[in-house]
Amino acid sequence: MQVAAAAAPEIDRLVLYVNRRVGPEHGARLAEVARGAGLETLDLLPPLGDFMHGGRLTRELAVLRMRYMPPERVVARIDELEESGLLTAGPHGLTAAPPLRTVLEAMFAAQADVASRAWGDHGDDVATASRVAATLGAAATPDHAVAAVHRDLPERPDPHLRLFDRLVTLRYVRQHDHAEAWLGRGLTPPDMVVLTALWHGETAEDPGGVVARLSARGLVDPPELTGEGRRIRDAIEDETNERAGRTFGVLDDEDPAAFLGALRRLPTPEP
Repeated sequence: MQVAAAAAPEIDRLVLYVNRRVGPEHGARLAEVARGAGLETLDLLPPLGDFMHGGRLTRELAVLRMRYMPPERVVARIDELEESGLLTAGPHGLTAAPPLRTVLEAMFAAQADVASRAWGDHGDDVATASRVAATLGAAATPDHAVAAVHRDLPERPDPHLRLFDRLVTLRYVRQHDHAEAWLGRGLTPPDMVVLTALWHGETAEDPGGVVARLSARGLVDPPELTGEGRRIRDAIEDETNERAGRTFGVLDDEDPAAFLGALRRLPTPEP
């Protein structure tokens, strides 16, 4: 459990770094490629593109992946791409048609460029982190549906992008474990968005009267969490770490320290 908790912010740091640098460094080129495919926006392509490119996208999987987004918006975007011919039915799910594949491959190349420039001088750490992440991804149980599909997608030849993908798989493992923890307490995705924002001391938006609902449960006393609200949110985090720790339990004795060390040494340089 302790390794899972310690690894989570490092995995987030590395994955989010790559995702956040793609726009500033490659956004103009990606927009041009998207327009060539008839797309006005890249909406939902970054989080769902892997599954589209691998021919494994289903609406159910997409909704699970995008837990904190209204399901109707996710499904509407997929419908739009399918109706335009950019997604077509395949044996295992929807797959990207050639014009969309061109866009996705440009996006993957941008991710690889960001990752390789950041981590290119850390070959040993990339290799160690990638090896352990692959072991962890393989240990995810079938009920980790998004992670299980993601880990089985074709591997990338670039070692930096391969590490990025494996870390993304681990984020999906934790996403499932986290959802199980809050679903078991009768909470909804909008509830969790508000609770987590307040837990971090941030201002929370209030879509659809969420704050009023949480206040009625004694979890929020605007603009702060109540003691009970903080206890519940802390317990969700503890359960998430406990669940994630079951996956990390497959590691050999030396792997946890090696994995954490490698993750922590991988840089996320700002321009």
